[in-house]
Amino acid sequence: MVAGTWRLLADLKRARDLRGHAIRCLLGVVAIFGLLYAVTVLPLALAMVLYISRTLMMPIAGRWMLGERSGALVWSAVVLGFAGVLLSSWPEMQVPESRIGILAALAAAVASAGSQTAVRRLTRTNSAPLIVLIYSAVAVIGTLPAALPVWVMPPIADWPVLVVLGLCAAGAQLFAARAFALAPVGLLAPLDLLGVPVGAIMGWLLFGEVPGMLAGVGGIFVLLAALTVMIIPAKAAGLRHPIEQFAKA
Repeated sequence: MVAGTWRLLADLKRARDLRGHAIRCLLGVVAIFGLLYAVTVLPLALAMVLYISRTLMMPIAGRWMLGERSGALVWSAVVLGFAGVLLSSWPEMQVPESRIGILAALAAAVASAGSQTAVRRLTRTNSAPLIVLIYSAVAVIGTLPAALPVWVMPPIADWPVLVVLGLCAAGAQLFAARAFALAPVGLLAPLDLLGVPVGAIMGWLLFGEVPGMLAGVGGIFVLLAALTVMIIPAKAAGLRHPIEQFAKA
């Protein structure tokens, strides 16, 4: 992102829909704070489960903000996936010490759903790289005040991990922006549920967190929901073309 700053400065004059950029950046920064706090106090799989609950909110946000309607098959897949989310997370939700982290993850989910929907709106008048660069710059500015008081220079040994993390984050943003430019929010939302089993696998590999039987069954539901959406053609899903009035506001 730093290396691409020159591109941001050169293309900044091409940015359109400043209101949309402001909404996307504000909600995105709120999501960052909520998710990072959640992953520090919750098992990684549980934090991802709660964060992925944004999937249920994205078709609603897409309908309200963009006029996109999702068909019955998409909603069925979303409900099936969310059932898997609840099933896999239920045991951890009974732990009192986890409640603040749970609230933070849910707040991040709400903010992220609005942020992702705003990306869909922005792709109509802005390029995906420009959307990512503007958000990255605002995210740095928005998180810097909280980072400075407790800043610790990362040791040299951590820099390779930080570089990989940065590349993955930038790639995720670019792919997400491109995806929202090509498909409605409601169709993409259930695919977001793949983060649940991925989070469980990463938690096991990196931290030795072994999911229980309920987590495994819930993960199967999630995968079935995502696979269902991937094989449903847009026409079969009953999707309609979005209205443009809100994007022109």
